[in-house]
Amino acid sequence: MKLSKGAPMRALVERDRSMAESLLWCTGLLVVPIALRSSVDRGVPGLPFLTFWPSLVIASLALRARYAAIFALIAAMVSQRLFGGGAWFRDVNTLRVVFFGLFAMSAAMIITTGALLRRSVRALAALSEQQEIYNRELRHRVRNMLTLIQAIASRGPKAASPMDFFKEFSQRIEGLAAASDLLQIGAEAEGRLPQLAQQTLAPFDRNGRIRMSGEPCLLPTESCIPLIMALHELSTNAVKHGALSNERGHVDLTWFIGPDESTLYLLWAEKDGPPVTPPARDGLGTRLLMAQPGIAAVDLNFDPGGAWCEFRIEGAKPLLG
Repeated sequence: MKLSKGAPMRALVERDRSMAESLLWCTGLLVVPIALRSSVDRGVPGLPFLTFWPSLVIASLALRARYAAIFALIAAMVSQRLFGGGAWFRDVNTLRVVFFGLFAMSAAMIITTGALLRRSVRALAALSEQQEIYNRELRHRVRNMLTLIQAIASRGPKAASPMDFFKEFSQRIEGLAAASDLLQIGAEAEGRLPQLAQQTLAPFDRNGRIRMSGEPCLLPTESCIPLIMALHELSTNAVKHGALSNERGHVDLTWFIGPDESTLYLLWAEKDGPPVTPPARDGLGTRLLMAQPGIAAVDLNFDPGGAWCEFRIEGAKPLLG
């Protein structure tokens, strides 16, 4: 597998290591510079910590700050004893105190810089991952949109005239655009009931004649636009011919999640409207009120007392609290 640019650095800093792993890293980072320094000299006083600085840099990147600090302290004692002529404060003098202070300050700067770099790399990795999720979602959304536009366009041969087709096609595209505006890419991509239904039906709800009831729930992403389009179609028909076309009709929109806690049943029921007659022919509206990706089943009935339509959507989740 080809590694992306920066993969070694991300592999080094992105994962928090356990205590056992951290101690193992500390041991390895001690052994390497000790072996390297031992092969060069047998302990000439002067720069005992020289070969340990790279190990401290690695420790500050790979380990949490407290483990890097522990490594620095142990490495300082080991290097001074083996290659610096004895323990740090065996003979206390000004030069030793100054050297120790410089070492402590330098080690603290390296550990702090490593911790900040770890945090920055992790933040960039999280941002990159989120961006990739958004891109995948956008591609999926565009494919779904094109599929729906293709389904809308396939209605063309059944239109009475090119002008009728153009008018109806334009209305459906506008409805599709409005449905897309209700959804954002990312955190709000999944639709929530009742909010999604309220936003979709608000332009058609005169004087509170569309009544909604149901438990709050979360819809899967692929179900949002098909359901919005279906509700838009039902609302348009209700205003033109159904329960919202007179002064006393109303619509009951109810939903609930089944015992499996993943299947949503949603019912649109028109009441007190004019007598209902089935359409003379199947149009685009019928196509929008059929089972499709995102909507597992649709049951549409033109009862003389009021049209009703039941949807079944898989993958819904109840929202508790």
